[in-house]
Amino acid sequence: MSDSGSDLSDADPPWGLLAAERYLLHHWDHESTESPDRQRKRLVKDFIHAGPGRLVPNASPSAAEISRILKPWRTPTQREVANYSTLGPAIWLRTCYTTGSDAKHEALVQGIDMDNAVDGDHRLLCDPTYYNYGADWQQVFEVVPELLEPNDQSWASYKEDQHQEVEALRAYAEGGIARADQRLVGNLTGVSQGTPHLGFQGAELERHVAKALQSSVHKACVVAWTVLEDEEALDSGKVALMFVDALGRVVRSKRVEVGEAEQMGGFWADGSWDEIDEWVEGDLGPEYQTGGSCGGLLLESMRGA
Repeated sequence: MSDSGSDLSDADPPWGLLAAERYLLHHWDHESTESPDRQRKRLVKDFIHAGPGRLVPNASPSAAEISRILKPWRTPTQREVANYSTLGPAIWLRTCYTTGSDAKHEALVQGIDMDNAVDGDHRLLCDPTYYNYGADWQQVFEVVPELLEPNDQSWASYKEDQHQEVEALRAYAEGGIARADQRLVGNLTGVSQGTPHLGFQGAELERHVAKALQSSVHKACVVAWTVLEDEEALDSGKVALMFVDALGRVVRSKRVEVGEAEQMGGFWADGSWDEIDEWVEGDLGPEYQTGGSCGGLLLESMRGA
């Protein structure tokens, strides 16, 4: 979707309402020798990594501040994407604009209902002027960093959820099935459904319990998801579902048919997205693999196993 500028007085949402805009206004150094563009990029990156420090006072910017700080940063549609979505923090992002790719794009999204997929056509980010990222697709979070806000949670709750899930995995690693969540064990053995003959037992049960607990740790880290339409998607017909954490790091990802990607909005809305194959069988992102910056979430909990 292409875009254009807007008048200072009729912006929707109002200037200074969005979290990243408040952060920019609060931390802007009017005496800085940096160019406005460089200072803006630095502060947006600071906002993404600020954690609880992202919470800053409400702002009522002057016309001069809007013109100098906020308006040059992003388009009206980008601000709309950064605002509210009934399907959560989702976007469909096209990052490849090579010769012949327009026809491939049209064929790929033909018949896809963007309202179902990501809550509207405006959340299909498709414009070479803004999104010709190539492989560096996470640049989009420097334009709409509000997507990385914890969903309906305070930062304290977001971190506490992660801590609880890590502790549950650690308890299982140290004490085995006896210290695992017994509701989970009952579901996997079939006892909860009265069908123990259909459930898992022995080593197979242990593998499934560990996998489920690891999934819960990862789920607690996810704040947003992106349908990535990159060069591989245009060549193969399979887009990538990218589940990301509050710093924009990939937690898990999976290549899927576009029809499967379209259904993600519904799964996210009803809270069942962690039960579908696209998540369960997803590949760990680089930072969440062993040796990655977040791999310790699992390694620490599995010590002594």
